Amino acid sequence: MKKEGSLVLPGEIVAKSEELKAGKGTFEERGEIIASIVGIFKIDKENMEAIVEPITDVPLVLKEGDTAICEVKQIMDAMVIVKIIHIAGRKRQIAGEKDAAIHISNISNEFIEDIRKKFRIGDIVRAKIIKAEPAIQLTTKNAGLGVIKAFCSNCRNPLIKKGSNLECPMCGNVEERKLADDYGEGKLDRVIENGSENKERK
Repeated sequence: MKKEGSLVLPGEIVAKSEELKAGKGTFEERGEIIASIVGIFKIDKENMEAIVEPITDVPLVLKEGDTAICEVKQIMDAMVIVKIIHIAGRKRQIAGEKDAAIHISNISNEFIEDIRKKFRIGDIVRAKIIKAEPAIQLTTKNAGLGVIKAFCSNCRNPLIKKGSNLECPMCGNVEERKLADDYGEGKLDRVIENGSENKERK
């Protein structure tokens, strides 16, 4: 079971159905209780329900330099379209436009021939905002930026890191991604500062 008070993303497993029932902000699928929104995981002990409460406060305006957690929505030949679902270190909902683009030139310091080898639809990515207006543009060039959670293209199970690639523990499928250096650790509030320093904002 996820630790109560944890920040969770849509699609993240918070509990098993034998432990809790699905409450507000969650749903049940194949015996697992899954978050349907970005928010804080809580337990309604009276009803034994898993609840994800939305992050509420003054809406957050996106700005250049913010570290964003995103979900890949669309892949094109020269860019990836993502939906920003959280800003690291900020416990507030995002105001305004949430879609953003990562151009192929901003994915990695290495030459990229096929963008689909670096990102797949449904991947959870940590990226930095390099332009906020008029359209949001992101980069994943830093070692701390890139995919932080990915799912198998065959069976949709979470992939685990094996060397420089990812492997599905269920079907054995091996896939490539532009990985963040802390892939799989779930650090949603790690802030990537400019330059070589990677810091985590408290």
